[in-house]
Formats: sequence, structure tokens, C-alpha cells
Amino acid sequence: MKVNLYYAPFPSQTFEGYDHPVNTERPLNPKSALPTLAAGIRQHGPALGLDCDVEIVDMQLGGERTWYKTIDYGPERLACHRLGTPFEACDDTIRSADVHGLTSNFTNGAQVVADLASHIKQVSPHSTVVAGGVDATARPRYYLDRGADIVVQGEADHVFPQVLRAVAAGEDLRTVPQVLTRDDPEPGHYRQASVLDMNALEPMALDLVGDLSLYTDTAEGPPPPGVEPNYICFETSRGCAWRCSFCTAPSRGRYRFMTPDVVDRHFRHFKEMGVNTIVWQEDNPLSRIQETVGGRAVHDEGREELLEIFRMARSHGFAWEFANGIEFGKFRVDGKIDVELMDALLWNEQTDGGWRGCYRVQIPLDNMNLAKLRFPKLLAFGEQLEVLSAMLDYGVAHQTYDLFIGYPEHSVEVVDQFTAGCLQIRDTLSRQSPATYRPYFNVFTLALLPGARDYETLRHLLAFDVDRDPEVIAIFLSAINTDHLSYWDAFCRRVEMTNRLNDGADIATYDGIYTGPASARIG
Repeated sequence: MKVNLYYAPFPSQTFEGYDHPVNTERPLNPKSALPTLAAGIRQHGPALGLDCDVEIVDMQLGGERTWYKTIDYGPERLACHRLGTPFEACDDTIRSADVHGLTSNFTNGAQVVADLASHIKQVSPHSTVVAGGVDATARPRYYLDRGADIVVQGEADHVFPQVLRAVAAGEDLRTVPQVLTRDDPEPGHYRQASVLDMNALEPMALDLVGDLSLYTDTAEGPPPPGVEPNYICFETSRGCAWRCSFCTAPSRGRYRFMTPDVVDRHFRHFKEMGVNTIVWQEDNPLSRIQETVGGRAVHDEGREELLEIFRMARSHGFAWEFANGIEFGKFRVDGKIDVELMDALLWNEQTDGGWRGCYRVQIPLDNMNLAKLRFPKLLAFGEQLEVLSAMLDYGVAHQTYDLFIGYPEHSVEVVDQFTAGCLQIRDTLSRQSPATYRPYFNVFTLALLPGARDYETLRHLLAFDVDRDPEVIAIFLSAINTDHLSYWDAFCRRVEMTNRLNDGADIATYDGIYTGPASARIG
């Protein structure tokens, strides 16, 4: 059986008449989802009687833009493109396969994935198209109505090989857990049939990726000098101890993680494949040291295992960044900085051979708990500032901060408080390390991500039809109207804050996104 696994072209949206994209474009991020899935096929296939020839097709490479529609967005027209390799250029590759696996994690790229599914069925009508990923899990009917034959909900590492066996044998797919077909009725609330043991994950099939050196982005823009390729995204855990309302992590099942010996097996594989830099992408690596309300460790060995993992990363000579954020509040325990933990995760050094250790940290400020207590994981503002200051003592001068505006309680006055708090962080830490401190503020609007709790509780505020225009469900756009801000006003506030908090050259370097003239139209 020939199996093709696809990354669909990257979703690209620009306002008509402007060059810069509204959302970040990162087609050269190192990829991990499909190499992990391919490793699962290789691992489980033989026991299921399968002999699979697996090919990973990264259609985000190629650099061509293909327009497919335009959306009215406020006073602007949002032109939507596919960035990468045109569908037609892959027709011969499509004809060569029996089964096609498409991953769709982000809603703003849903139509691109669905259009690819439809194109595959036109080119190879007798083959089978399988969709999976976070968005496909939350909105399976969208994909089944637009070209997919099958949707795998939840983790596919152990399910997808069973799908392949059923397809090869002509068996009833309803016997496979977590699977929906076009003939199934509208599904109810999704539940994971089984939770994957992280220790059972085989190292990624990076040999199927091709030239790893092509992937030169590290999720938050170019790294500082001395951080060497090849790069890889990696997670030692899935899930999170918290259930933040904006996040889809809870949909991935309970929190679980690899033991250090298994992590080291993956580390050694990375070194064999020429990887020098790890981009940590897990939902929350510090959930290993979560405590109960009474102060007892939820995972007895979690802290020591976490320390051991980062000692191993240091001994292998990796550089790393926490691109998906790190729960920095856990660096402060009983009113004191946890020096041992901070040293393990944030240690770094620069030598003639390049950068080793941590070079950049993404800090989830979320909504700073202004106006309403939404995220109990956050420290009080003064405590946050103390931890961020301590990070500078470890030489982690590249700090990026993520915050959300646009919740129903966010008035103009609250957004101004956000701005003031960010300016205080920037100015305080700039005085501490004026020569080295490099802050960047990622100002996001609340995106109602299908699969997250906010999508269920706030979707009545949507100003758009998500099935018709999924592109607007993105953290750099806004799609909801509240009593305080229309979706356009929230978008304009985000642009205004981005310009005020960041240097223009840094915006171009880190994001390269549209930064005006929308800020002049706030009303």
C-alpha cells in the first residue's frame, strides 16, 4: 500500500492593496506531526499485516501564492491565498497513492486542507482520503462534506494504522475507534477511545522529511547568531495540568509524558539526523511539577525527571527554545525563585562551536487576569516581573510575550491597562540589561478555536460563519463582536498595541505582518 501524508499549502491572507500578510507565514517551521505519524505506521503496520510505502509531501514548500477567495473584513477586503506548491503540481504524486492522510490543526487553514481533499478525489477518485488533527477532530463534518472519506478524531498515532488495515482489507471502518465516515450521523461530543502512552512513541521518521536544512524558521522568527540548524519541533508530553478556556490542549486527553530514558532515545536519534536545535512545542512541560491545592506533587518523580531531561539536553549539546510558551509562574515557589529549576531549563552558553542551551523563551501573559480571573496559573503582576527579571540573570535575553485581547470584559480601558503593564515589563527589564534584553510582544486577539471551551461558550458572539470563512479564526484577526469592541475595533487595537510595544524592525524580523494603517481607524 502506498500512503501519502500531506502538509497542505500554508494559509496566507493579505488586505487588498497591501503586501504584508495579516497572519504570520511560517512554512519553513520544522515539522513533526507527520514524521511522528509515519513512525507509528512503521511501528504498528507489520503486526497488522501491512507493508506500507510512506511518503511525506510538504506542499508548504515552493513559495507560490494561489488566490482562492476574498472576504469582506471591516472596511477592507481580505484576499486568501495558498502559499507553497500548487495542487496541480502534485497530481502525479497523488495518483501514485492508495491512501492520503491530511493533517488540519489550525482552523484558518481549514479550507485549504478541504480544497486539497477535494482535489485529491478529483485526481484519484478511487483512493481514500483521511483527515485528522485538532480542527478536524472538532469539526469532522466540515471535512467529510468537502472531500474527506474518513476523519480520525484525536490522536492518530495508533488509530491511523488500523484505518489502513481496514481500508486494505475492505473492512467496515466503524470497527475502528475514533473514526467517522461520510455515512455516519452528525457526531456528538468527541471522546478519546484510548490515551496514547508517550513512552510508546517511536522516534520521528525524519528520513522521510528530506533535507532538514530547508526548515530555517524556529516558530518565533530567526534565532540569535550562533544557534545552528538543523532544527526540530519536539514534545515529551501531551496535554496540560490546566484547562485554559482559549486552548485546545484539553481536547488531547489527560496530561502524560515520557520518562527520561525514552526522551534520551529521541535525543540520540536527533543527533544521528544532524539536529542541533530543539524547538519545544509541548503544551506545558512544567505540568510535570504540578501540585495539588494542598501542595502535594501530582507526579512524584516529575520534578527530578524534568531536571534529568534538561541535563541530558545539555550533555548532548543542544540549543533550545520554548516556542509554545512555558508556565513561568512555576519558577517561583513559596515566595522564592526556584534556582535549581531555572538553571536546568534556562542554562546557556555561547562558544566557538555555537550556542548551547536556552536562547529564547515565550512567556504566556495571557490576559494578565485583568477585569476577570480567567487563568489561575498566572502570578500577580509584581511576581511575574520578579520571575522575568530572574530569567535575565540566566542570560535569556530573548523573551517573547503572548497576551490576548478581545474577551467580552475587555473594554478600551482594560486594553489600555494591558499596554501599560507591557510597557512596565519592557522598561523595567530594559534598565536591568540595556545591552542584551530583546523583548517582543505578540499581541493576539481572542480566537475561538474549535475544540476549546471558549468556542462553546462565546461562539454566539461570532460575526462570521466559521464554515464559510474559517480564515478569520486566527490569533492576528478578530472574529467576534462584544459590548465593548467590534471585531474590527479589536483588530485595530491589536495593531496599535503591536506598533507601540515593539520596534518596527523587530516586527519585520519576527512576524513580517501587516501593521497599518488600520491603527489610525480605531473608533
